[in-house]
Amino acid sequence: MTSRSSTKLSYVPFHLLGDKPHVIVDGRGNEHTRLTLSHWPGNTTPSQFKADLSAEIVFNFLDHGELPADVEVASNNHFDEDGLVSLYAMINPEEAQENREFLIDVARAGDFSKFEDRDAARVAWVISAWTDPDRSPLNRTIFSGTHDELAAILFDELLERLPAIVDKIGHFETFWAEEDNFLDLTEDAIDKGLIEISEDKEADLAIVVIPDGGIHGQGRPPTHAVSWISSVCHPMAIHNRVDSHRILVMHKRHYSFYYRYETWIDYVSRSLAPRVDLSDFAKRLNTMEKGSTHWNFSGVNDIIGRLTMRDKSDSRLSPNEIVKLLSSELLLSSRPSSHTSE
Repeated sequence: MTSRSSTKLSYVPFHLLGDKPHVIVDGRGNEHTRLTLSHWPGNTTPSQFKADLSAEIVFNFLDHGELPADVEVASNNHFDEDGLVSLYAMINPEEAQENREFLIDVARAGDFSKFEDRDAARVAWVISAWTDPDRSPLNRTIFSGTHDELAAILFDELLERLPAIVDKIGHFETFWAEEDNFLDLTEDAIDKGLIEISEDKEADLAIVVIPDGGIHGQGRPPTHAVSWISSVCHPMAIHNRVDSHRILVMHKRHYSFYYRYETWIDYVSRSLAPRVDLSDFAKRLNTMEKGSTHWNFSGVNDIIGRLTMRDKSDSRLSPNEIVKLLSSELLLSSRPSSHTSE
């Protein structure tokens, strides 16, 4: 083993690693991985470094870890905010330590859609914008390549630019203004009681009720909203205010439920309720709906498992019925069986 500080690591794209011994951050490695620093499920991260975010894991390693002697490169099998921060810190440890808590907050905003410093959220939005062919300043042709090729280009471009984005976030307003305005709009609606939030602690369920007229009177959702929920409220405003990791959003008779990202990873700071498979529940709802809409559950292994209705459709079921049915399903499925072996 060798001290982390004595070796300068370089980045090599995951698909170009070949048989090079390497460190993997945030994602999953291969047979030549010598060290994994990741919060992904089933990871082999040494227990002394584990934390909720991969960026936190990397910083824990930088504090007390040692690299295998034959390792000179670091990589990641996918691109996102936590992965970028993790890889940047691994390659530039001294510079990263100077902004440690802020960079961790950027990773938190990207993965968990919550933050402590608003500028960290803005940095995460800039990074996200670069991954969107409709908003990225990069040539659109790069998005026609493979997943691995795109990840490599994004890491090459943003590992170099991350310090400037952090230091001069105001210069990048074009990339974060829409998200920022919609977050303001959502927070204001919550403060005024227009958006109602309640929590069923036993079911680990937050219930978010959007007013009938929506919240768009003073603004509009981002044009790149990736889900129905992110078009009616900003998830960061919700996540910053609730402890629950199961979220139900309701607007009139349109409903959507999701498991937060934290429930997919190896989350270590507290025990979270396990995900419940809602596939059969979706089928039962479809029977009750009698064709008025169609429910679908994306699966417990989906990064953000969602129970959703057909777009722009209304349910036959009232909001009270949906809350009661979903809460009961989550509680019933989470309880251990009463049968015991003899």
